[in-house]
Amino acid sequence: MKIVPSPEQLAIIGYDTDKPLRVDAGAGTGKTTTIVLRLQAAVESGVPPERALGLTFTNKAAEELSDRLREALPELSQEGREVEVTTYHGFAYGLLREFGAFVGVERDVRLIGPGYVRELIHEELSTGPGYQFLDLTFPPGRVNETSMIMRHLADNLQSAAPLLRGPKPVDAVAGKRYELAEIASRVETTKRRLGLVDYGDLVRLVHDLLAGNPFVAERVASRYRMVLLDEYQDTDPGQREMLRLLFSSGFPLTAVGDPDQTIYEWRGASLANFRDFPTHFPDAAGTPAQSLPLSANRRSAPIILKLANKVRDLLHAEEYKPLRPAGIQPGALIVSRYHSAADEAVGVAQEVRRLHDEDEVDWTDMAILFRKNAQIPLIRDALEAYDIPYEVAALGGLLSVPVVADLKAWLEVIADSSHAPALLRILLGGSFRLGLGDLKPLADLVRPSRDDADPRVPLLEAIDQLDEKVEVGNQTRARLARFTRIYRKLLVAAQGLSLVELARRILDETEAWAEIDALAPNPSLTSRLNLYRFLDLAEEWSPLQGRPSLKAFLGYLNTLDEDSTSQELDTARLGDENVVPLLTIHRSKGLEWDNVFIPAVVKDTLPSGYRGGDNPYFAAAALPHELRLDRDVLPQLTGDERADRAALRERHYDQELRTAYVGITRAKNRLYISGAHWYTDKRPKLMSPVMEAALEVDGVERATFIEEPGDAPGMLRLQSPAGSPDPVFEAGWQEAMRTAIADTEAMRNLAQDPVAYDEAMDQTRLMLESLPQPAAVPAALDQPVTSVTGLVSLAGCPQRFYWAEVDPLPRRSSRAMRRGVEVHRMIELHALGQIPLWEASDDIYDAVEPAPRGAARPFDTFMNSRWANRRAAFVEVPIDLQLQNGRIRGRIDAVYEDRPGAWEIVDWKSGIPSSDATRIIQLQAYAVAAMDGLIGDSIPSSLKVTFCYLGGATVEEVGYEVTSEWLDDAREQLEVALLASAGPDFPQVAGTRCRSCDFTRFCESGKAWIAANPTS
Repeated sequence: MKIVPSPEQLAIIGYDTDKPLRVDAGAGTGKTTTIVLRLQAAVESGVPPERALGLTFTNKAAEELSDRLREALPELSQEGREVEVTTYHGFAYGLLREFGAFVGVERDVRLIGPGYVRELIHEELSTGPGYQFLDLTFPPGRVNETSMIMRHLADNLQSAAPLLRGPKPVDAVAGKRYELAEIASRVETTKRRLGLVDYGDLVRLVHDLLAGNPFVAERVASRYRMVLLDEYQDTDPGQREMLRLLFSSGFPLTAVGDPDQTIYEWRGASLANFRDFPTHFPDAAGTPAQSLPLSANRRSAPIILKLANKVRDLLHAEEYKPLRPAGIQPGALIVSRYHSAADEAVGVAQEVRRLHDEDEVDWTDMAILFRKNAQIPLIRDALEAYDIPYEVAALGGLLSVPVVADLKAWLEVIADSSHAPALLRILLGGSFRLGLGDLKPLADLVRPSRDDADPRVPLLEAIDQLDEKVEVGNQTRARLARFTRIYRKLLVAAQGLSLVELARRILDETEAWAEIDALAPNPSLTSRLNLYRFLDLAEEWSPLQGRPSLKAFLGYLNTLDEDSTSQELDTARLGDENVVPLLTIHRSKGLEWDNVFIPAVVKDTLPSGYRGGDNPYFAAAALPHELRLDRDVLPQLTGDERADRAALRERHYDQELRTAYVGITRAKNRLYISGAHWYTDKRPKLMSPVMEAALEVDGVERATFIEEPGDAPGMLRLQSPAGSPDPVFEAGWQEAMRTAIADTEAMRNLAQDPVAYDEAMDQTRLMLESLPQPAAVPAALDQPVTSVTGLVSLAGCPQRFYWAEVDPLPRRSSRAMRRGVEVHRMIELHALGQIPLWEASDDIYDAVEPAPRGAARPFDTFMNSRWANRRAAFVEVPIDLQLQNGRIRGRIDAVYEDRPGAWEIVDWKSGIPSSDATRIIQLQAYAVAAMDGLIGDSIPSSLKVTFCYLGGATVEEVGYEVTSEWLDDAREQLEVALLASAGPDFPQVAGTRCRSCDFTRFCESGKAWIAANPTS
């Protein structure tokens, strides 16, 4: 079909090819067609095709542009005269291989992706020296942070060196950033040693090459008469500066992009690049480059464009050119709001099924787009329940598909025999069909002993050593033996097979293909497509050095299993099968479908909530703004956390609106926007501003729309609409079970041999009657068991204790409290280097207080205290104190021994001293525990207990010498408190603590006190 260009397209096609030009191309406005026609016109007017260059952001876009140019210039293509089309990084890689010797890079340098960089980071993290500031309880978190700071450095043409100038800081955030930069520096050294570069290195090294060797820039620029920059809004400041060194001084550069599709700011893209292109690349006379628009949308129906423009209205305070429809198809915008996420999943699946069955829409003409990978599984389950074939094109979401998760579990068990979760998935899955009850006899071999936090024997070893002394059923024993045979065979095979060959061998040995073939057509197709995608991933993956490492590959998979994975940058590559694709909005960029569903359009999901992490004053992985090339257009930060957070939240919100705009404009004819009140059982979700905008569009259709949230759902699992398939019961075994309960003769009537059925039932009754009677449940102990934190709450306000410990109410998440926990953890790491991984949870410290906003950083204050350079005798030691009226459990922050037998127990407080005298009960519990011999192997000859307050500029201490009289009084106070903890009365005690209480909204006394005592 011959394309008739619009007036806007004609203006761009015919614009002077000797001048720079910016094209502001809205979504669906025929950007690629316009690019091709402009290049075609330039070639026909005398520009040799081999002297034209096209740069784009993704491999898919580069392939598409190349194909379109070959179609437009077939004769020249047949002669081998083609326009050079590549990605920005591919272009830089070519220059580096050609001229890299000028910056010390060999021609055979290897390019590695983000997954491999993370592998190097993990190696350097685990083999590096000790760390003072880094929390090593969760290594993947530190890998993420190092990867992030390396990416930010590269985007701004920096190495780690600027962050390592001067002595190591004592400030907690700066100190942590310094240690991350040390890891980054070691990774840079390793890459140089191995002859490797990553994507960030490409641009930085090429920029250094061009800046230090201007003749290279002149030589490269002289090769081209015309250069086209596609998706320019997604470039980072480093790429911009590289291009400026190459193509300045009026070079005929054409930049095409849509600032409202800038959705990669989180990985370095700069809005300023597209906005300031006219001044960055002026014409030969120094005049800013011309800008021309593309606003006639050829993709989406008018009603869909109305919503797209409403979302853009939220983005633009200034006037902009809205999208306008170039077609006349009516289209539809359907908005739904369900009670729960499970209801929403069923609603989406039902409509997909209806479109296919009633409107004869092909599966492949529909797509379901998600803001986050975590939203995929529930809707995926609903599609399966309605027999809808699908393909998960989001790499992170792919790993949650059951057949893929099963295969990954086998790989994990082969790589690590102690990986109990993966082993349980295999044993409890379809291949072996064991239940937890079948494995219970192995529990005594695996369960930790009372005095040892480590398991006695890994579960796999317990299975391997199974003997006649362990009482398990014959069927269970046979299935475990079959598992052992398969496992041993695969373990041997893994020594000599490639990753993809090992994955295929697992599928063969477990007879997975046979099970998939036995499924109904649509589930079988779905399973095969998703397994093929995983096998392609394994085949494409290659190691940094030596043979492929299964452990490294699994680490790589774990990086894909995150919503923020960098692999989501490239556009999804969809197969040719007739299935419904499931993918994230980020991976849908550049794609389109007749019918698009966008679920979970609720507040804090789309747009997603701001989670922080980009303020360099408080986040170590954030690059200080003075090192960023785009610092002039970033929010001006002052170090005031509240004000900074507000500015950064607004920037994040705008990026989320652009993400919504991208998702909306993927739809041609029908767009389904949906959300639900309940995605967890904690609190209902509010309506998204995107859904509010959709409801304001003229002609919008409301489908299922529940206004009020109602009660929280009992479960957020999908209920199968027709029961699971069963070879005996056509309606499914669940319905058969209900029938058997209602009619005791129903199953006998279905039996082919009623006599044999009666005999089997008699045997079952005899077996049930021979089972021993269950042992009597011991009576509950009258004595209460509580924590030290609970006693502190009880002493301050018994009602607060009741709502926290006896009949728990929902508690709000507190950033200040999390900062308090972080202070404790950093002090602990300072003393130990690291703590056991299984203890690294937010509730392991007693009576943690919120860190006050705007105060000095508590860890910095600690580092200036008398304890900073002392070694504690005990750190985070647990206590279990048995008294006459009950038991008290807790954990002491630190015990120092000034001289043999002279102890000081210290409890760290991240706040400032309080006049609340009831807090002393915490120190009383610690003192009694110490004098009862519960800390270490001895009892101190003298004891002091101290609160150390770190919330001010200097340390403030409140301490007590423990005399015999003080100890007797402490023991008496603890006994009284334990009696009170048993109830039944829990009076409300209002006071200053009401301001920070989690339960004030439930407490009339607390609300009344706050109203009567407003803050100044």
